Amino acid sequence: MSTPRAWSFLTIDGARQYGGNAGYIDDPLSVYRYDSNVPNHRQVSEGDVIILRSRTVILGIARIERIVSGDGEKERLRCPTCGTSQIKERITTLPRWACRERHAFHTPTREAIRVKTFEAHYAKTVGPAPRLLTLRDINDAVLRPSDQMSIKELDLAKIEHLFLDDARGRQLIVDYASAITPEDVADADDEIAESIIETRRRIVREVNLRRGQAQFRNRLIRQYGNTCQISRCAFPGLLEAAHIMPYAKSNDNGAHNGLLLRSDLHTLFDLWLLAVHPITLAVAIHPALHEMGYGHFHGAPLFTNGVNGPDRTALGLRWELFQDRMANDASGNARHDLK
Repeated sequence: MSTPRAWSFLTIDGARQYGGNAGYIDDPLSVYRYDSNVPNHRQVSEGDVIILRSRTVILGIARIERIVSGDGEKERLRCPTCGTSQIKERITTLPRWACRERHAFHTPTREAIRVKTFEAHYAKTVGPAPRLLTLRDINDAVLRPSDQMSIKELDLAKIEHLFLDDARGRQLIVDYASAITPEDVADADDEIAESIIETRRRIVREVNLRRGQAQFRNRLIRQYGNTCQISRCAFPGLLEAAHIMPYAKSNDNGAHNGLLLRSDLHTLFDLWLLAVHPITLAVAIHPALHEMGYGHFHGAPLFTNGVNGPDRTALGLRWELFQDRMANDASGNARHDLK
């Protein structure tokens, strides 16, 4: 399941209009209706957090329980002079209608168009908004501001502090943060201190870095299966992509330059406490670790899943560093040339 998003839903108890489309009817505390002409319609998903608002007040917060899609017909209104759908009805001025090209008219041209329809349902999760949350706070949290969008994506971390005063708001934030996955976390700054969401994002970024670049890790999984090549551990959350020749020096993310290792074995490999013989592909463990639960791996064959396995030249360079480590540990002069 992908990471949930947060949205501002502009809603009106009655009919609303966007881009010449007429006929959106909302029940703000139960269901929000939109169609394939509305920006962001593809991005909204079940489980997402939504803040319901009108143009003047915040109506509540909820999590989307389900989205019902279908096919329908919408009435689109256009300027009779230039044909644009960017028109607005005026309350105090005649003629009643005007378009963005400043053509004024009494009656718009009407046309029927086929659309994909969507209903976001949230009646069971809706509740009052945090008492300190304002429309300005919501606008400040919008990721891509646009006055013309009724569905706007929010960075919930920017306003999470306003949710923490009550148990319901805090639980919403904790649930949202807990659902953040490694695949959906991008590099970001750490401007927001003491943030539950940002802390989770930071942890997941660190896990991502430790596991290795996603494409590199996926190449190794395709090559060797979802298993550690030394321990045969098959729990995906513990498997990390280890570069044989460091990427900073080799610029090589090919499967031949990697090993798929359990996280602790990856650490030992990086510390030159573990190596793989470049010819026999036998695992070697530093003698200091033999009595610490790792001795049974010494001499074990590297699992290659029936393929050629990693690059032997790269393994040979690592093997030399491993031999250096064992030979020089007593004097503290172990070489760290590759890092």
